[in-house]
Amino acid sequence: MSAYFLHELESFALRKLEERLHTQARLTAALVSEIALADDARFDASETAAIQRALDDAAPYAASRMRVLDADGVVIADSGGAPGTSYAERPEVREALEGGYGAATRVTERGRVALYVAVPIKRGDEVVGVSYASSTTFSIMSLLSDYRTRLALVVAAFAALTFALAELLSRWLSQPLRDLATVASRFAGGDHSARAVPRGSVETRALAQAFNAMADEVERAIGELKEEERRKSRFVSDVSHELRTPLTAIRGAAETLLDGDVSEEDERQFLASIVREADRLTRLANDLLTLQRIEGATGELPLGRVPLREVAERAVEALQPLTEARGVRVVVTGDAPIVLGDADRLQQVVANLLDNATRVTPEGGTVEVRIAASDEGVSLQVLDEGPGIPKEALPHLFERFFRAQVSRDRSTGGAGLGLAIVAAIVRAHAGTVEAANRPEGGSVFTVRLPALSLDRRER
Repeated sequence: MSAYFLHELESFALRKLEERLHTQARLTAALVSEIALADDARFDASETAAIQRALDDAAPYAASRMRVLDADGVVIADSGGAPGTSYAERPEVREALEGGYGAATRVTERGRVALYVAVPIKRGDEVVGVSYASSTTFSIMSLLSDYRTRLALVVAAFAALTFALAELLSRWLSQPLRDLATVASRFAGGDHSARAVPRGSVETRALAQAFNAMADEVERAIGELKEEERRKSRFVSDVSHELRTPLTAIRGAAETLLDGDVSEEDERQFLASIVREADRLTRLANDLLTLQRIEGATGELPLGRVPLREVAERAVEALQPLTEARGVRVVVTGDAPIVLGDADRLQQVVANLLDNATRVTPEGGTVEVRIAASDEGVSLQVLDEGPGIPKEALPHLFERFFRAQVSRDRSTGGAGLGLAIVAAIVRAHAGTVEAANRPEGGSVFTVRLPALSLDRRER
């Protein structure tokens, strides 16, 4: 682009120089025509002298060299002071002698490029001489060289500025990507809290937001896996702990019987202990199997229309021998709409809550099963008259193998899985279960289940 501009500028300057020389040559030709008024085609001495004086007078004001040539192409007057030279062989001079206009560019004896313009001098229709103007292109070329240098500097500065701006723009555009790559490396290295700051272009911000969403999901999944590992580890530890006590008791009783040095009464007691601990192991195995079936079920529960009061009454009836043995009275109050669920599993919920409530209620006390409609659907509450639940134990009641009163629960045969089974069954029915202490004493366990909708009831 710059080379084209300089070429055009040079062509324009040379055209202007040629136009100026042409004008000067024409003016000189007109001046010579006025000075030489004779009809003779030859210039006499007085005419030649007059022409030379005119050229000398104009020389200080002219930026070019003016020559006047006769009809033979010989210089008769020269503003440069060198008449007598013949230029008849030059093409531009021959063109002027033939009545035309001639122009040429050539190198002078001093090695400079000069532009020559030749215009005919006429008397009437006859060519009697040539007005010959010339000027070197040194000033033009010098100016163009200066322009070329300046332009090169401007282009270089512009290129440097463009490169710097491009580098800054590239860094500005790529910095968010580099930051995102750094965050991704930190995340891959184990820093799962690393998050990208959305900035830069719309696409870069969208990429950062997508990365953050993915990181949140991965962190959540990792957290769930770690929690699952902790649960499994705790489960194995708890099961081992629960198995150790009955197995130790069974082993001790069996070893004593093998020794043979026991009375018949002691033998019956040891055998009863073995049966009792075996029953504990059976209950533990059954509870674990029940929990696994509920939590590991891949399909839905066999759902049906369940009248919750009837379920509660069946559970009370099934546990009547146990509650009578404990000296605790159980009453069922209230009623509620039909729920959609598995009647057997819901009866197990009531039975487990009653077993827990009658175990902690002192002899002669009362356990109430209260059923009612609630904002969420249907509620079933089991209220006991026990000592209540320690505040720090409330958040953990529905965890596997958790006991609020360890020594007493073990002595009565509880493995700490009853409430965990309750929570699993209630969750499978899209419900909730919670425990709280009653102001007047004792505790209350509340199960909330969604009621059967009107359109499903009509079916």
